[in-house]
Amino acid sequence: MARGAATRKQLLKEPDQFITFSGKLIAFGRTHSKTILICAGSILALLLVVATVRQVSDRNEKRASEQVEKAVAKYSAALKDTDPKTAYGRVKTDFDAIFDAYGSKNTVKIARIIYGDMSYNAQDADTAIAMYTRALDDFDQSPALKNIVLSGLGHAHALKNEYPRSIQYFEMIVAGQEPTLKSGALFNLAWLYETTGDPSKSTALYKQLLADFPETMYGDLVREKINS
Repeated sequence: MARGAATRKQLLKEPDQFITFSGKLIAFGRTHSKTILICAGSILALLLVVATVRQVSDRNEKRASEQVEKAVAKYSAALKDTDPKTAYGRVKTDFDAIFDAYGSKNTVKIARIIYGDMSYNAQDADTAIAMYTRALDDFDQSPALKNIVLSGLGHAHALKNEYPRSIQYFEMIVAGQEPTLKSGALFNLAWLYETTGDPSKSTALYKQLLADFPETMYGDLVREKINS
């Protein structure tokens, strides 16, 4: 689902058809929230596995791994009784200390992606962009992780209404061979082009999404959009 959100003022200016579609998009997110959270959790688990799968021989690497695990656990616990922004505030100093002490360690390179997502969820787009930009250099040679980072950058720039930059990052995912998050990138691009006034390109991207990923969870929503 596109993570950029129109403001109430913007929605009031849009045609009824777009408002109806936006409402169904929100309803879709609520109905499939468990699936979306499971997917997000799977990505987080993947990141943590990548960070710890190799035998830890460096004492500082081990310490870094332990500190990251503690910070992530603290954040997860905070989410059980508060909102993402408050939970983010509770772990900011933890992650700042980790980055200062162990910034070059492999585990911390992964932690930048995780913290970037926490920052985004707390509406702190600037910090998210800073984390993802650094991570892009770290994982330029790892296609799957690179796509995760590019997606993060696309979402963070959309949060700031920097749509051309957002489009740039999602198009990099679509243009590549790596399938990780490609269906989501197509969906977000379609939404972005519609938002920026290019409905024909938006429709073409929705059709490409259905052609390339016929089992996509966005299928019914996209088909209705195309036929509306």
